[in-house]
Amino acid sequence: MKLPRISAFATLLLVPALLLTLAACATSKKTEADAPKAAIAPAAPAAAVPVRDTFIIPGERAGPILLGMSLEKLIEVVGEPVSSTAARMPSGRSALLYRYADPDASPDGALLVMVRETDQTVYSIRLDGIESFQTREGVRYGSSEARVRASFGKPQSILESGGGEIPRTYCYLSGLAVRLNVTGNVESLTVFPGSDVRKICKAQ
Repeated sequence: MKLPRISAFATLLLVPALLLTLAACATSKKTEADAPKAAIAPAAPAAAVPVRDTFIIPGERAGPILLGMSLEKLIEVVGEPVSSTAARMPSGRSALLYRYADPDASPDGALLVMVRETDQTVYSIRLDGIESFQTREGVRYGSSEARVRASFGKPQSILESGGGEIPRTYCYLSGLAVRLNVTGNVESLTVFPGSDVRKICKAQ
């Protein structure tokens, strides 16, 4: 079977038409590829779960109070303090010491939170005479010196009250200071930045 012959004139018309069709297809594909895809919204961060335990974590927290926490967050978490006094950080910079009453505290006991004046954040947390707070090792108000040593070992620094007699304070690089009373039992525990251990207690 003989194919019909295409005239030169028809060929001249057909070639541009084919070129235009190919260009249109290429543009269409490019446009689809270049079209910005719908932005996928990032997943919302999980809401911070408030701490509800009463663990003392050296260098980190005491229950729901965290080192570095803002004053605003502190009030949101534990409420307004019952009193405040001017204080000094170990570096000599000014701070405020906020006192909180605790239902589980001894008559002289309290929860004391030191807040830096420079940036209004928590520097240290001291628990005086509060038995309900304890370390994961079980060290709490009233624990023996033997329990402290068995749990944390030899302290990196010791603050003596005078003449080497107790009461004295053991300081650990993990960020925990343990004050012992005259009978050698835990009187208070303080959580602080571990890097400041030698500022909190004198070197041995």
